[in-house]
Amino acid sequence: MATEGEPVDETELATQLSTRGLVRTIADREFRRLDDNRSALVEALAAILNATDAPPIDLHVEDALAELEGRRFFLVQHVLCDLIPLLNVDQEVLLAFITRLLDSGGNDLDTGALSTAFGEWTKKDATRSSKVYESARTGDNRALRQLSTVLLMNADVEEGLIFAQAHDREAKLAAFSALGAMELEERYHEVLDTLTQEASSDDEDTALRSLEAGYRAAAKRKVCAPASVDEQLERVLQTQSPSTIHLAADLLWRYREGLTENVIDLCLYTVADVDPNDILTISHIDHASYQLVRDGRAEQVIRLLGGLIDRSKGKITLGAFQSAYHALTHAGAEVLGSAVVHWLLNGGVHTRICVANEVCSVGSEDPPFSIPTSSLPPAPSDQLFLCRKAVGWFFIDPLAAVAIPLAVLRDGSPDIASDVLNLIYDSLLLSYGGKLKSYLERYVEDGGANGSGITELLERKAAFEDALEGVERLVELHPSEMQREVERAHWNERMERGMEQESRGSIFEDIFTKQYILYGRSSLTPIHTGEGDTNLTEIEMKSFSVSSELPLRNIVDPVGLDQMLVHFKLEPREQR
Repeated sequence: MATEGEPVDETELATQLSTRGLVRTIADREFRRLDDNRSALVEALAAILNATDAPPIDLHVEDALAELEGRRFFLVQHVLCDLIPLLNVDQEVLLAFITRLLDSGGNDLDTGALSTAFGEWTKKDATRSSKVYESARTGDNRALRQLSTVLLMNADVEEGLIFAQAHDREAKLAAFSALGAMELEERYHEVLDTLTQEASSDDEDTALRSLEAGYRAAAKRKVCAPASVDEQLERVLQTQSPSTIHLAADLLWRYREGLTENVIDLCLYTVADVDPNDILTISHIDHASYQLVRDGRAEQVIRLLGGLIDRSKGKITLGAFQSAYHALTHAGAEVLGSAVVHWLLNGGVHTRICVANEVCSVGSEDPPFSIPTSSLPPAPSDQLFLCRKAVGWFFIDPLAAVAIPLAVLRDGSPDIASDVLNLIYDSLLLSYGGKLKSYLERYVEDGGANGSGITELLERKAAFEDALEGVERLVELHPSEMQREVERAHWNERMERGMEQESRGSIFEDIFTKQYILYGRSSLTPIHTGEGDTNLTEIEMKSFSVSSELPLRNIVDPVGLDQMLVHFKLEPREQR
């Protein structure tokens, strides 16, 4: 076996190729360790295989591919991609060999590298691409599979236009994909005219592929596609089929530079009807939303996500749009605050549940968002409604819950200031001290709006706490030892059952060894060296903690608290 930096023995290599075949030879040599002499190995393989008495490249290929599992196939493929452009073998044999590799690789995106390597191979001799075109015109499936790549790698606009107007459907689709990705230069308008004409086809795949190619070509030139292309897109999107929705998502994600404002709005309207089970399209909508937020279109994304969640009745959640939500959080606290206000004010129950799950956290020192003045509704009744929704849905995180009421005190109607202050006191401050109390004290010190009102609330809170002093010593309020023991037993039982259910069927059970850490200050991990020795590495353990506060009202009046929160959550917005 060759090692890093070791010269390649061509005699030994030729013997291996003759007996083991090309694929097995590469796999046997563990080329992952050949970073320094990998190019030497590839050149040696090419020299041997290009000789007149060379063994066929597909020798034992079926058995060899059957032996390669998972990642090993793609490791072998990387070497083959370097090798293929250097070969001088029969085109039909090479095409059949690559087709067999593609079939073995399945739909993995990485297999596209094989087609690219074949495209590079055809660039070495003009007759090679011509033979691919001839075979494709006769309907040869192997040639049709490589047609798009060969057209693109050879930048053959003329042949691409010929195939785009051909009768064979597969050849058309391949040509559309190639033309959209090419540098068209002065032939841009000619190609766009052809693609627009094909977009009027009644065949959905033909229309969609030609439209995608047209917008891709426009985006490459950083110009908007012609109005004729937009008209065909509007016609096609009216069908609202899964394929057209997927196209709309792709246009927003990949080719937005080729879209006018009207087309962007049209695509956003179209993707709102995505099937909740269409995970791939939803993923593309997430990527598109991320880019739209970064382009300053956060408001459109906020409306889109809320509509998607409610229209799907909760089957789609914000968890499916982590990229978009990440963009909203990093666009600024006010951008996220605008999203929270919109979703609480206009969203349904499903959207508000998702917002609460994302916004509320334990251990935070400040609200995760801030509320810009422009995001508050103008009507006082809507402002108070928004405050109640914030308290109802964010109650578990008092800092998130109080952010919106404070924003209304600052920028909202003064006519409802007393109602908002009462809401802060009765709903939040009576239940929470700790971080909420400290946050309100800082708010007053920083000169926050209506500071005198907040100061009065804090004084009432202090008086309330003084009145409670000593209550904990009332024996009548303490549970008995039997009640404590029963509760501990129930808690232990629930924890054991929960851990068992969570671990059941988990993939981590098969990957990792279960370990129990009892009491200690460090851990020891065995490290196995290449010489067979084992070294123990000691890792010092560090302490960390997260504090949370249980609401007092959940202890003294759980039924009343629950009724209040349910009312705040489900209260309908006043119709005007």
